[in-house]
Amino acid sequence: MGFFDKKYCDICGKEIRFLGNRKLDDGNMCKDCAAKLSHWFTGRKRTSVEAIKEQLAYREKNAEELKSFDPDKIIGDYYKFYIDTKKKCFVVSSLTAKWRQENPDILRFDQVKDMKVTVKEDSDEIFYKDADGKNVSYDPKRYEYDYDFYMHIDVDHKYFDDLDFKLNHERPENPGDGKYMELVDICKEAMKIICNKEYHDDRSGFENPNAANGLSDTNKISQEGEWYCPKCGNRNNGNFCVKCGEPRPASFEPFYCSKCGEKITDPEALFCPKCGNKLK
Repeated sequence: MGFFDKKYCDICGKEIRFLGNRKLDDGNMCKDCAAKLSHWFTGRKRTSVEAIKEQLAYREKNAEELKSFDPDKIIGDYYKFYIDTKKKCFVVSSLTAKWRQENPDILRFDQVKDMKVTVKEDSDEIFYKDADGKNVSYDPKRYEYDYDFYMHIDVDHKYFDDLDFKLNHERPENPGDGKYMELVDICKEAMKIICNKEYHDDRSGFENPNAANGLSDTNKISQEGEWYCPKCGNRNNGNFCVKCGEPRPASFEPFYCSKCGEKITDPEALFCPKCGNKLK
């Protein structure tokens, strides 16, 4: 068979248009049939035509069962858990209003072998401009952070072994802020309901350093003001660094450079960022 010869889908029989072929182990499949497969399914090229037909029959049955699927618990931010706690089953979808149209796979609690959360931390160094307008590192270096939450679920299922997805849409910048804690709570609640597993965040020791003072995450930011940790450079809002636990430095009153009059707001600054005059 030549490259430009017509190909037909071994599932539905329709002609496969240019760039629309999805190769199987022993045949071809059109993109329309491929779109009906499970979102979590991988290994298509190693799968037979007969196995694909079996999966599509299962997917049609799943779509019918979704019509009576009635979640009483919805947990999540970007990807969401739609959970029927009475029937002990759930689906996962990134859609909100039209999630049923995606035909997400219905999973029973007893099919879940394990649930794990990975929190990925990204950091970018913060610089200041010297007298020549060049970026200069602080001493010690300072960083801005943001975080992504990823969920991994091992399952006992005929057509896929696991589910991997990102939990958050917005990236929190601090393990002590409200968004970060909201994602921690999502992980805790979902894992507790589905597999009765406790989740503990690695940064939980610094989740809310102002809790002892009765300050919430919301008023903590407005009352305390932003500062940078002199030990690790992390940006904070409370009384303790959420990354290393270092106490907040003593209050700092801004002053003005004696040479050029530039207002100095950085308590660790040794030289004026505008003219380079030595400050200490």
